Amino acid sequence: MNPLEQLMNPSSIAVWGASNNPAKMGTMQLSNILGTGYRGKVYPVHRSEETVAGLRAYRHATEVGAPIDLALLVLPTHAVGEVLEECGAAGIKRAIVVSGGFKEIEGGSGIELEREITRMARSHGIRFLGPNCLGIFNSLCDLNTTTIPLPPGGGHIAIASQSGAYTAMINPLLRNMGVKICQTISVGNEADIDLTDCLDYLKDVDEVRAVGLYVETIRRPREFVSIARATVKKKPVVAIYVGGTEAGSRSSLSHTGALTGPDELYDGLFREARVIRADDIDEMIDMLWALSSQPPAGGDRMAVITNSGGPGTSLAYHAEKVGFRVPLFSERLSASLADVTGRLAFVRNPVDLTFETNVHLFKQIAEVIFDSGEVDGAFIYGIFGWRDFAVNMVKRFPALIELENSITAEQRSFMEKLGEVSRTYEKPLLVMSFLGGESDTVQGLAENGIPAYPSASRAARAMRSLMAYGAIVDGLG
Repeated sequence: MNPLEQLMNPSSIAVWGASNNPAKMGTMQLSNILGTGYRGKVYPVHRSEETVAGLRAYRHATEVGAPIDLALLVLPTHAVGEVLEECGAAGIKRAIVVSGGFKEIEGGSGIELEREITRMARSHGIRFLGPNCLGIFNSLCDLNTTTIPLPPGGGHIAIASQSGAYTAMINPLLRNMGVKICQTISVGNEADIDLTDCLDYLKDVDEVRAVGLYVETIRRPREFVSIARATVKKKPVVAIYVGGTEAGSRSSLSHTGALTGPDELYDGLFREARVIRADDIDEMIDMLWALSSQPPAGGDRMAVITNSGGPGTSLAYHAEKVGFRVPLFSERLSASLADVTGRLAFVRNPVDLTFETNVHLFKQIAEVIFDSGEVDGAFIYGIFGWRDFAVNMVKRFPALIELENSITAEQRSFMEKLGEVSRTYEKPLLVMSFLGGESDTVQGLAENGIPAYPSASRAARAMRSLMAYGAIVDGLG
C-alpha cells in the first residue's frame, strides 16, 4: 500500500505542538483540523496542559488508549526525534513532520539531524511527510492540517508541492477564481515520502482528475518518469519547475535542501514523463481547472462565440498566438448559424451576436458548431446572469423581484445544459468572463464543469493545455 493511503485518510490524529496559545503554529493547525469538519478522533499531546483548545490533552501518546493513525509534529527541531520514538512506542505508523531546521539550514547540523530522524522513523516502520512542510488537505474527509483556514474543498484537482505555500496560501486565490480543490500534499524536504510517491498515490484517487506539481528538484528521476507515465494514462499532470536559474537554484537549496538542474534538463525530463509544464502558479491552476473539468482537444481548430466585438477579437488573437487556428466556417455552417441567431450577426468565426441577453443562444450555437465537425473546441464570452444586471432595474420595476426565483432557476437549468454540451460532443468549451469568482454566473458555470477565465490570454493558454493533453493521450495509443 502507498503510505499516503492511510496518511491522507486517517481515522484518528495525535497532535504535538498545539497549546492554548493561539499565536503558536501548532495551535493554528489544530484549530484548522477541528474547524474544517474532520470527523475522526483528535488527541492533543502536551506535557503540562490538561486541555488544549477545549479537548482533553494527553501527556504521552501511549496514554490515549486507542489506535492512532497519524501523528502531526509541530515541534522544535531537537524534540522531533524523541517524539518519533514516542510514536513508535504507541504503534503510530504515519506522521507529518512540520518542524523545520533540518537539511535546508546552510552550514549547520541539519543534514545529520534529518538523517537521524529518518533512521529512527524507519526503525519503527513510520512513513512520514516532511520535515519542513505544512501537511495536507483532503476534502474527501474534510481534513486540513495546514495553517490556512477555509480551503475551497470539492472539485477534482490535486496539488503536491515542495513548498507549503502552494498547498495552503493559495486558498484565497482559488476562492477568488471560483476553483475548488480536492487534495493537497506538502512534502517539504522529502526525507521519506516524495513527489514521486505522491503521484503514485494520486493516480489511483478516482475523484482526482488532474494533478499539479510544484517542483524544486526530482530526487528519483527514473522512478518519477515511470510513475508519471502511468499517471498520465489516467489523468493529466502539470508541473511548475523553479530551480532552473542561478537565483532559483540558490533559493531551492535554502528552502528544502533541493539540488536543482538547468531548465533544459527538466524540460526534457517532463517531456519524457509526459508532464505538461506551466510557467507559474496562476497558469498551473488555469490549466488544472480546464484539464479536470473538460475533455481534451483533439485538434487545433477553435471557435469563438461572443456578444461583444472586443473580447471576441481578443480571444481569436490569443488563440492564434498560442498555436490554435480560428478558421472561417463553411457556407453551410454559417447558414445554419444564421438560422439559429435569426438576426444580423457575423457568423463566420468569431460568431459575434453584439448585445444579446438570451443566454440560451450560446448553447444552441455551440451545439451547431460542434455538430458540424469543423472545430475541436470553443471559447465563449458574454454569459451574464440575472444579478449581473438587475441591481438598478428592480428599483424601477419592483415586479421583477417576484420573478427572481423563477429567473434564477431558469439560469441554473441553462448552466446545467451548457455543461452537458462539451461532454456530449467530447470537445472542450471555456468561458471568458470579467465577473469574478464571487459572481453567481461564474460559480454556476464552475459547478457544471465550465471554467471561466478573466482574460483572453489565460483562457487561450488553458485551452492549449487541453490540446497538449489530447496529443499526449493520442501518443500513448
